[in-house]
Amino acid sequence: MPGNNALVDARVMKNLRTAAELGYEAIALGVARGEAVREETFDWGGRVIIQPVPVRYEAWRRYRRWRLWFDRTERSNARAYAAHLRQVGQFEADRALREAGRAASVKAPGHPAAPVRAWRRLRCLAVRLAVKAMSLPADREIKRDTWDPVKLEAWRRRRFAWLKVTPWRAHWRKALPGAVDQAMAVAGQLDRLAPDIVHVHDVYLMHAAAWYAGRAARAGRPVRLVYDARELVPGLAHVPPRRVAAYSALEREFIQDFDRVITVSDPLADRLTAAHGLVRRPDLVLNAPMRDDSTPQVPSVRAVAGVPAAAPLAVYAGGVNPARGLGSVVRALAELEGVHLAVVVNNLGTAVSHLQAEAQRLGLADRLHLVPFVPHDQVTRYLESADLGLSPLSRAPNHDVALTNKFCEYIEAGLPVVTSDTPEQARLVRELDLGEVFTADDPADLARAVRRALDRLDALKSRLRGDQDLRWRFSWAAQAEVLARVYAEEAAALGLAAAGRR
Repeated sequence: MPGNNALVDARVMKNLRTAAELGYEAIALGVARGEAVREETFDWGGRVIIQPVPVRYEAWRRYRRWRLWFDRTERSNARAYAAHLRQVGQFEADRALREAGRAASVKAPGHPAAPVRAWRRLRCLAVRLAVKAMSLPADREIKRDTWDPVKLEAWRRRRFAWLKVTPWRAHWRKALPGAVDQAMAVAGQLDRLAPDIVHVHDVYLMHAAAWYAGRAARAGRPVRLVYDARELVPGLAHVPPRRVAAYSALEREFIQDFDRVITVSDPLADRLTAAHGLVRRPDLVLNAPMRDDSTPQVPSVRAVAGVPAAAPLAVYAGGVNPARGLGSVVRALAELEGVHLAVVVNNLGTAVSHLQAEAQRLGLADRLHLVPFVPHDQVTRYLESADLGLSPLSRAPNHDVALTNKFCEYIEAGLPVVTSDTPEQARLVRELDLGEVFTADDPADLARAVRRALDRLDALKSRLRGDQDLRWRFSWAAQAEVLARVYAEEAAALGLAAAGRR
């Protein structure tokens, strides 16, 4: 149960398929703003239900009181209204100028009386001043988007520290009213499905699972809860600090209701254990790729990007936002003559537009290629034709303990990894000789690391593709064994026999 449309969440779908193949009745319960319940059943046995979420509690929280400031959307709408009023007011003077040169045979339009014109000018001035004042928080937020990552991270830490000592300003029910709507929306489905084990992905629906388990206990039916902690919540990058503080409060309030915790890296397991006083250290299930070799034709990222076979090709597969460090990669291309970059994206949003504009400004547009996503079980075959895999994350608390999807996908695809100096990924690259490490947000050092990796490309690829133990360690098959043990132990705690593998 994730707080998203389950179909687009690769880790959810891998978990779902694994549970189904282990013999469990496996259902993913997703959420989306829509008009009707959607269901999809797969030939391997899993089922996805997408529950629509009416906007009720969020609307009540947001509009039950007068707002003193605008968010970005409201700011744009208010400025458009103010501009309209200004245009209306200016038109009276413009009309008088125009009429002076018109033919006398044309009947002159009527003019409002002087008091009316004065009132319109006064109203326009009042609205402009109000919009300007109420837009100040949104203006500061937009300006922060242009800060360098180091300055932005420092500001985020100061802001988060202030919210920690004023927790009433970031209580999750106030700061995340949509989370209440989601919990209310899935409650009926949970009661109808009556699952024995609820595996919650990320923090978003922890409260919904805990409330369901409480209702089941009241009815005399035990339920086991598994929490998949995929992020260091207090260290989330590129999320407004108030939302980070609210998510942290949500996790802190409900994590003790969960019987097992799963996470994605050893440092994150240590941080969770210490922060929440967990009796049992979280089980480790890496963000490893599931590989499906049964699909006969999988496209090549090199062919899709249109890059010649002889040209060096680096690939980035993952989300695009300022905290992911792709701006540094584009600037580094200026020092890497002949090297092409393929960015695997599924959403051509503002961040991608900024990358394209930067590449155009530097004269690199012909070496930056945007290529589409493929199904999660085809990713590694899709990437195999590239030369290097890039993980250029900026430094942030969550990134420092991360072991990302792309990192494991590159290894499964046999690609050397060029990663920023985020500690966990940098440690593995150095210890296992997987590629090169560079200083985060330093284009010159990134270019140096890419050149060094290309210089020893044949040796790195030969070792990565020949070391079966290494590829097993970062494969989904290895993670499925951990999930099988976790599910079997939770089923046993309910007095149920573990499902047999199909």
